[in-house]
Amino acid sequence: MGYEWDFSVVFNDFDLLLLGLLNTLKVTGLALFFGVPLGLFLALLRLYGKPLVRIPVSVLIEFLRSTPPIAQLFWFFFAVPILFGVEIDPFEASVLTFSLQSSAFFAEVFRGGIVSIDNGQWEAAK
Repeated sequence: MGYEWDFSVVFNDFDLLLLGLLNTLKVTGLALFFGVPLGLFLALLRLYGKPLVRIPVSVLIEFLRSTPPIAQLFWFFFAVPILFGVEIDPFEASVLTFSLQSSAFFAEVFRGGIVSIDNGQWEAAK
């Protein structure tokens, strides 16, 4: 008694799979395009901002890093249109979600890199 694999369903909708791959690559590229500069900005605010700015930015970064992406995606796709009365299509919601989440992770990467530089290196650069 053997099982025969049937991939005809996959091959019949192969064009849809390629479209999904293309959209995934678009979302990834746009999320990185917006996430990296925003992450650098957030890292600099967290390091060098005044306490009234530094504390909310730290809370935002930790919130975005600790919540699951699917919860953020549901929030931006379902709750934001209800709360603010704006229409967001699925592509925009996914780019917004993954841009914000990647910016939080990049903020920690940049902050860790800046903090790891020794004081002697800062003085030599000056």
